[in-house]
Amino acid sequence: MESNISKLLQLEYNCRNCESIKELYFQIVNETRNIVPYSQGVLLTTDLKGRYKVASISDISVVDSTSPYVQWIENIVEDLNLNEKAKDIFIVDTKSDLKEINFKSLYDFSPENILFIPLKTTKENSEVNYILLLSREDKWMDNDILILKHLSSSLSYFLFAMRSYGFFQILKKFSFKNKYFKISIVLLIASMFLPVRLSVLAPLEVDAKNPYVVTSPLNGVIEEVKVFPNDKIKKEQLIVQFDDVDFNNNYLVAKRTLDVTKAELFSTKQSSFLDPKQKSQISQLENQVKLREAELVFAEDQLNKTKIYANEDGIAIINNPNDWKGKPVSTGERIFLIANQNNIELKIMLPVSDAIFLEENAIVKAFFDNDPTNSWNGKIKYISYKPELTEQNILSYKIIADFNDIKENGYVPSIGLRGTAKIYSKEVTLFFYLFRKPITSLRQWIGW
Repeated sequence: MESNISKLLQLEYNCRNCESIKELYFQIVNETRNIVPYSQGVLLTTDLKGRYKVASISDISVVDSTSPYVQWIENIVEDLNLNEKAKDIFIVDTKSDLKEINFKSLYDFSPENILFIPLKTTKENSEVNYILLLSREDKWMDNDILILKHLSSSLSYFLFAMRSYGFFQILKKFSFKNKYFKISIVLLIASMFLPVRLSVLAPLEVDAKNPYVVTSPLNGVIEEVKVFPNDKIKKEQLIVQFDDVDFNNNYLVAKRTLDVTKAELFSTKQSSFLDPKQKSQISQLENQVKLREAELVFAEDQLNKTKIYANEDGIAIINNPNDWKGKPVSTGERIFLIANQNNIELKIMLPVSDAIFLEENAIVKAFFDNDPTNSWNGKIKYISYKPELTEQNILSYKIIADFNDIKENGYVPSIGLRGTAKIYSKEVTLFFYLFRKPITSLRQWIGW
């Protein structure tokens, strides 16, 4: 008897010093057998729907909710919990207390002597609801039941002390009869109808407006790009040099070919005075001279195109000019941009998931990463009808906005500067503003 008392005190001490609810579960289903021997111990608790689910099993670290044994335990607890004897600890009469389908499976899963122990406590509007099932081969003695009845009171208290505070448990502590609580609820509901301007945040970048595009005038290989990022470019400045070896050779060959054809034409004209038959070749040679002259003009034009000169003043928008060295390009391929640093606009990429109804000239506020304390005002110019993938692989709508005043904060934002744009839409209620995304997700889920 003294040994059982010491073991009981030790178990209560261990449960009292558990650091987590899982550790307490382990103590209950495994260490209780030191006081009262049993083969299997199962602890169950209720879920959100009020159904009992297995929380812990003796000698098993992880509970598999899909296993046949766990499902059988949950089924028999449903049977037993409807019994009038379930208010207190009782020995299960497997033939009468269990449904026939569960009784037939008894010997596949458990010894026939099962003890039902409810562990329930309700205090301060908080409740814990557990059931402990113990089973063994030997019959349960009255002395075992008396000890477990005393222990169940302690275990209920420990489970109550380790309970987690959920939203509904906290809500129960409030008194709905309190007039201040009622006034707060009324004010909260009324505030949901306050009109607010719907807005959304999206990443932005300062972009050049109507930049001059430097493209390749021919099919060739770039020898060198003569400018660097943000270089100031003057009109008629050499900006791109192509490899001109082949084009220079073509020009020299075309020139020599023209000289030879002209010499043949001159010789034929001289010979025609002595030999009238030579006159028939003069027309053919004259056409060949015209063809060679055209070839020379084309070769000279191609040679001249190996040097690209700037058509206007501006700054160079290019990532790395060294990437273009030795790179073959085709006619019309873009090399870089020349932009006016005072002619800029905002490029905003609005994710599809955050898309709201926007009108032309909608208000935009820009906040740049290098100057988060100041903002620039602008208006939407146009919105792309088709979304596209950004560098971060986010499907977004492209929005272009104009500055109201590019020198609003005393300086002009540089091209390529990034930040965040706040885009304003029409007025909506505060309720819609706060719950717009949950409402959208709910509609997509239920299909309404």
